[in-house]
Amino acid sequence: MFSKGTDLIKRIMNLILVVWIIVAVVILYNSVVNLLFDNYQYTYEEYQRRYCNKGLLENDNCEKDYERHKSTQKDEKRGQLKILVNSSGNILIIGTFMFLLNRDKK
Repeated sequence: MFSKGTDLIKRIMNLILVVWIIVAVVILYNSVVNLLFDNYQYTYEEYQRRYCNKGLLENDNCEKDYERHKSTQKDEKRGQLKILVNSSGNILIIGTFMFLLNRDKK
């Protein structure tokens, strides 16, 4: 991959691809951790006790805010899943390209 017998352009491309695949693996790891250990899901009663009864929110807005809170958490989880799929695809594409770039041509 980085031996002196390889072309300079090929070594530079390999360096870029290695850095790219390392970044993709780190992003993949972060996405997996975020999906496995997501935020605590409050029930409506817990949410109401925590945010509405302490005077932080008005009671009539509490139910709407709870629904918004649930929707936001759902969107965050969907975003993390999207990042997971994208980084997995990146790893696959980069790995394939690295294999094709460095294979021995007979």
